[in-house]
Amino acid sequence: MAVHEMVSKKKRFPKTTSLVLAGTVFLAGCGEPEKPAQMFQGLPQKFEEELKFEKAQTLGGTVNDEKEPVTRGKVVATDEKGNTIAETSLEGSNRFSIVIPAGTPLPILLKAYREGSEPLIVAIADSFESQYNINPKTTAIAEKAKSLGGYTRKNLMAAAMMTSTVPEEDKTTSGFRGDPTKRYGGWH
Repeated sequence: MAVHEMVSKKKRFPKTTSLVLAGTVFLAGCGEPEKPAQMFQGLPQKFEEELKFEKAQTLGGTVNDEKEPVTRGKVVATDEKGNTIAETSLEGSNRFSIVIPAGTPLPILLKAYREGSEPLIVAIADSFESQYNINPKTTAIAEKAKSLGGYTRKNLMAAAMMTSTVPEEDKTTSGFRGDPTKRYGGWH
């Protein structure tokens, strides 16, 4: 088998995802920001195929509410139906680490439960990321994606664009620094 044939047979999903996300960010800046859900129509079928965690994976990150870090409570990984996959406690720190078993189908939700409040949520539709911040913005994105039809990559991307806001002082392209989904409360 020729080298170029071996290269062409490699799995290129993360690069495809990166290209779609980059194109989405570019298109979002080019007009029609009121229609982000339509921007994702016609994505390749492979982009929406069912995925799972091929091997056990440790997910980690932080939990923050509107005002401060959440240092007491628990983080629970569930499937879309609410069935518990794994859980861990937050005791004295807002950092969490949770192991997702091999073969777990995506999407999953990480729900941070804190005393006296609704849970904070982040929806996960890809298995190649391992660090997540759970906060009110990720919760808004997850809720919007659910209202668009579920926690698919397409719905999560549209929800991130629909719920993200740019601070007044940073509305020009000269102020852009890095990944807008991370900077303005994205889904990862």
